[in-house]
Amino acid sequence: MRELILVGQPNSGKSTFFNALSGYKALTGNFPGATVTYQEGELNLFGRIYKIVDLPGTYSLIPQDKAELEAKKFLVKHKDATIINIADSSVMARSLELTIELIELQRPMVLALNMIDVARRKGIVIDIEKLSKLLDIPCIPTSAKRGNGVIDVIRAANKNKIPENSITLKFQKDVEEIIHSLAKHIPEKAVKDLNIPKRTIAIRLLEEDLYYLKVLEKYNKEIDLQLKIAKEKLEKKHGKEAKFVIAAERHNLAMEIFEQVTTFSKSEHVVSFGEKIDNFVLHPILGYIILIAVFYGLFTLIFNTGAHFEALILERFDALSKLIESEISNKMLSLTLIGLVQGVGGALGIALPYIVPFLIGLAILEDTGYMARIAFLADSIMHKIGLHGKAVVSFVLGYGCSIPAVMAARNLENTRDRIITASLSVLIPCSARTVVIFGLVGYYIGKWYAIGLYIINVLVVGIIGRVLTKIDKTLAPGLVLEIPEYHMPVLKNVLIKTWIRIKDFITVVLPLLIIGSIIMVYLEHYSLDTVINSALKPLTVFILGLPEKVGTTLIFGIFKKELSLMMLFQALGTNNLSTVMTHSQMFVYAVFTLFYIPCISTIPVLYRETGKKATMYVIFGTLILATILGIAARFVGAIIF
Repeated sequence: MRELILVGQPNSGKSTFFNALSGYKALTGNFPGATVTYQEGELNLFGRIYKIVDLPGTYSLIPQDKAELEAKKFLVKHKDATIINIADSSVMARSLELTIELIELQRPMVLALNMIDVARRKGIVIDIEKLSKLLDIPCIPTSAKRGNGVIDVIRAANKNKIPENSITLKFQKDVEEIIHSLAKHIPEKAVKDLNIPKRTIAIRLLEEDLYYLKVLEKYNKEIDLQLKIAKEKLEKKHGKEAKFVIAAERHNLAMEIFEQVTTFSKSEHVVSFGEKIDNFVLHPILGYIILIAVFYGLFTLIFNTGAHFEALILERFDALSKLIESEISNKMLSLTLIGLVQGVGGALGIALPYIVPFLIGLAILEDTGYMARIAFLADSIMHKIGLHGKAVVSFVLGYGCSIPAVMAARNLENTRDRIITASLSVLIPCSARTVVIFGLVGYYIGKWYAIGLYIINVLVVGIIGRVLTKIDKTLAPGLVLEIPEYHMPVLKNVLIKTWIRIKDFITVVLPLLIIGSIIMVYLEHYSLDTVINSALKPLTVFILGLPEKVGTTLIFGIFKKELSLMMLFQALGTNNLSTVMTHSQMFVYAVFTLFYIPCISTIPVLYRETGKKATMYVIFGTLILATILGIAARFVGAIIF
């Protein structure tokens, strides 16, 4: 099977390119011995099976974080794979620096000049043929969003072209001489082991790449001394550190190539439609107003859609349950079928009507490019909390699912930020908790109370984050964030993204819900649920003021948060909760569910990312926090309802 590795800078359209090849039929895997993930898919084309690997976005092969380190190691070890370098044509001068680093590996390679349509709109004209000659690799213009040129890239990859141009991709003469002198001391065994040219290894050593230095030390104990001599020579001639000299040389080389192959239209720059929009969307005041309006619109859509289908569907399944109870005399069969019907009814009537519009809205925000702008606006807020601006990525992902939110924290540079961000991200109301918020509070009390819960959540996360960062006062660095071009969302992509995210609910949550529903029916029939409810009575009844029967639902909620609401209907024996719970009790139940223990599938991921100690703090801390906030909600509810 032929292996193709996709490598590119963030926001180069690499993921879109991958999806265009794999058709979104992708698996997420972990690099050996690391928690950094990559995407993997297969492509059947031209009678051959291709394995497509989508590495994390990286600006350079000199790693700055875990993701970049694992991407570099993967490239080095997979010697026979063909590299597909996805570059943003609209910022090609910057993109070429990574391209040059990849060419230095001397592996089969193709350059996909992605977003070529965006470049042309900017008046950038690229001489593709000349660029291919200078780089000595196939260069293919593409627009992955539209699928243009993607197949041509695969055709070019089949040629297995290894860049060997030794003329155009050289640095200044004095720099090359020092690189050559250092390369002489690199053992042939190391070159064979790494399968990388001596010149490239020497360059990486001068750039202080510890990965290569550790490998070289196994073969030549004196490499440190030779490297020190070479660095001193380079620094003496150029007056700055060797790694900066190499970086400057590569930058100058990229600019030189860019200038040779690029021309611009004579027309003056016209402010694009996207730039005009950003004048408002990224405005320091209007931007936040627009952000609030966008989320209000999204939540209104979720509520109106969900509320309409919830009443309609639950009514039908309630009637079906009563029919089974009256018509089937075999008690065991009757109980099993009732549990099955109530489980499916809970999924179709309570969960999906809220989850589906939420995930569609999230996919549209991502595809349009607005999600990156949310991160940009939230940067200053993150710093007020005491966190890196990148932390907002975890929080935004948290509205979809806690698992990718926790995993996204690994991209933060220091351990303190990673642990705090991962811990806080489990407090963000995921799509499962959205079901509870809108299916309970929104439906029975009103959408403004549901929106109020989101506001309360933001305030609580901000306060706790501030407290945690005050304990460790390490200064968070600034955020360097690229804002992508606006794009019209493609309906097919939005629907496929929604399906990918919702299929876990269908394959994992739905079976759990049906099994849990059947178990609940039998527990109630044999009065075993009273044992669980009695054990939790001090919390549910005395502290939170809730009906005693909700105890079992909180246990189910630890497995999946949706279950806490969907089992509530069954535990209380009605599809109209307003007949057995007051508005105050509904509000308290929602607040407690919003903050208490993360679902069981999130806990191992949290453990892997933050460690045992931090995970235990999160489990018990969220339980205590939910209880305190539940008590506060009980007192507030008694006043306002």
